[in-house]
Amino acid sequence: MTRSDLKNKSIPEMPSTGAEMNIVLIYENIKLQNDTAMLVIDTGYTVNAAYDIESQWFGSIKQNSPDVLIISVLKPDDRLMQQLENFKEQVICPVIVLANNSEINLTEEIIVSGADSCVTGILTADRIQNLIEICIARFKVTRIRIKKIEDLNKNIFLLEAKLSDRKDIEKAKAKGMLMNDYKMNEEDAYSAIRRMAMDTGNKLGDVSRNIISMSNILT
Repeated sequence: MTRSDLKNKSIPEMPSTGAEMNIVLIYENIKLQNDTAMLVIDTGYTVNAAYDIESQWFGSIKQNSPDVLIISVLKPDDRLMQQLENFKEQVICPVIVLANNSEINLTEEIIVSGADSCVTGILTADRIQNLIEICIARFKVTRIRIKKIEDLNKNIFLLEAKLSDRKDIEKAKAKGMLMNDYKMNEEDAYSAIRRMAMDTGNKLGDVSRNIISMSNILT
């Protein structure tokens, strides 16, 4: 998209070509749309699609899979924060919020809601370019960290499952030994293990292991 495209009152959706970065713009009004698009174009990038903030842009973004999402508003509000909350859950791409005006506490809330950066006031092409590059780098690092946490949680789950299985096996084995050695039925054997655990203040798994160990020594 070139500056000549901005003569129209709206920017049509355009596919990304070649190795161009896929940048999508969400705007609050036509002036913000054109001003922000020209700013992005001056950096050497291309706005591949633009959506009115009042439209159902969320679904279109998921299909478009942009490299960067830029949201240009006059002032952040509760509606925008809710949209960011919903968008953050999908972890689709880095999000930059450009606001003409914003209080400090609102800027912080925007970041917490899911934006990777929130900038207020007048921007230059150099600054927006640096902002895009930093947000992309930060987003990649965040994705790597999320992946590591997910892998760690998966490993913890598998270890807990193995430990639970081992405890169940030990309790079953200890019950079997009591049933065999003392001619107990299954319910009495389990009650005996529970009673020993309460009397000694130990866990069922520990008592089960002690029964198995003692049985192995005596046999």
